[in-house]
Amino acid sequence: MKKLNSKELFKTGIKLLKEKKFVDALDSIKIAIEKDGYENVDEIPPTYLSYLGLITALAEKRYRYGATICEKAIKREFFNPVFYLNLGKVYAAGGYKLKAIDAFNKGLKIDGSQNEIIDELKKMGLRRKPVVPFLTRTHALNKHLGLLLHKSVCSE
Repeated sequence: MKKLNSKELFKTGIKLLKEKKFVDALDSIKIAIEKDGYENVDEIPPTYLSYLGLITALAEKRYRYGATICEKAIKREFFNPVFYLNLGKVYAAGGYKLKAIDAFNKGLKIDGSQNEIIDELKKMGLRRKPVVPFLTRTHALNKHLGLLLHKSVCSE
């Protein structure tokens, strides 16, 4: 079997992440980083950092640590919506829903057509504000008006 270079190892790590093989993905990413000879966090490319943070959080359940790594990537390359996607996934996995929504929304501000971010928000079950905001969501008037609005929007 041929030896993989660091970029191939990184791609393998991403593939394993998508297959939900988090521990193997983490090993692959770490080996890719070691192979390139990075000795401290400041040398690691932001893309590697972002995925390292996400995979660390998912594989080791170290959500705050994973978020810190993702945030370092964002500080170095704040215009990359994928980094906000990864940070949002870390927050969501750790149970920090509001922080996840905030990260996803920041990513959408950069690229409003980022389908993966939109999918993550849908998975979280975000709902629209109640029709009558000063009444509770469960109030009969909000329920009735919400159903009527939904039917009129869906029938268009």
